[in-house]
Amino acid sequence: MADDRTRHPGPSLATLTQRLALTSPDMLDRHVGVPALVADVVIQVDGTVLDAAGLAWIDRTFGPDAPRRTRAGAAVACWLLTDPALLGHPGVAAAAAERGGTARWFLHVVMRLVSELAHVRDPRTWVHQDTGREEAARAALAAGDLLPAGESEQEAADRWQAVSTAYREVASRAMAEEVRRAEELARALAEKRAKEAAAQYSNY
Repeated sequence: MADDRTRHPGPSLATLTQRLALTSPDMLDRHVGVPALVADVVIQVDGTVLDAAGLAWIDRTFGPDAPRRTRAGAAVACWLLTDPALLGHPGVAAAAAERGGTARWFLHVVMRLVSELAHVRDPRTWVHQDTGREEAARAALAAGDLLPAGESEQEAADRWQAVSTAYREVASRAMAEEVRRAEELARALAEKRAKEAAAQYSNY
């Protein structure tokens, strides 16, 4: 989830998971006006008013024709990222400055969450499951160029792998492939031994 940018010390993981646990049910309502919500949050975070092109992009990306998970993920992200404890954190200020402002930082994090997490883990679990909240919180911090308070780069990476649905799916596929190869090798060896035994028998 993280890129090569410097990650700044951020708020505690508990701050974000608690915020997710308090998500309003409206954020997961399929009738919520997600484009308007995103546009309003852009204004809220630093006063940026999107132009017509920006508003059209939001409508296309988060409008009624967008996948349910995309819309739900964006709505939950809006709730999470407007937590005063997050927006007021010095690490967020530093990371946002490097992204060209808080509005750009916010939109970047939202897009990373919906494009990289929502399609592998339903946003409803970001709210209703402990592991879902931790994964969403860690994903948001990583997308925002932040480290959970008290964690080093390596600790954050290790703990991300422990909760990452995408990582577990890749590991599961790799394990399944290893099992398949081992089974193929075992069959090939068995066939070879059977042929050798048959050849020895025919020589008697």
